[in-house]
Amino acid sequence: MHHSSVLPFALAGGALAVVAAVVLVVLFVQSFFLLWGARIAGIEGRSFGRALAVTILGGLASFAVSFVLVASGPVAPIVGFVAGFVVSALVAMPVFRTSFGRAFGAVVLAWALSLLIFVVIALVFLGLGVSLAVLG
Repeated sequence: MHHSSVLPFALAGGALAVVAAVVLVVLFVQSFFLLWGARIAGIEGRSFGRALAVTILGGLASFAVSFVLVASGPVAPIVGFVAGFVVSALVAMPVFRTSFGRAFGAVVLAWALSLLIFVVIALVFLGLGVSLAVLG
């Protein structure tokens, strides 16, 4: 087999490895934020392993529910957004062995904290970009 015919498969394999690595990093980062939210919400049975389980299971379940709701009508995106939090909290309840209120608080806090950190990082990079443009 000629090298040029193997190259597309090598590139696809490399791209798949990069996608898998990015997915793992995102899962671990989201789990960290959920663990942080669980701490603020006062969940005692929290651990990184449990946060990872909730991130995976809650993410899959809330995606499925949100997808169905969003596809069902014009008001549905808002309902789907809220339902995603509710479904994730329902998944978090037995995993963290906590109440719905604390689980919901942890899930919403995880989302809010990750958004806040993302915005701060984006503003820092924007500020650096502006500074470099002014200095350059």
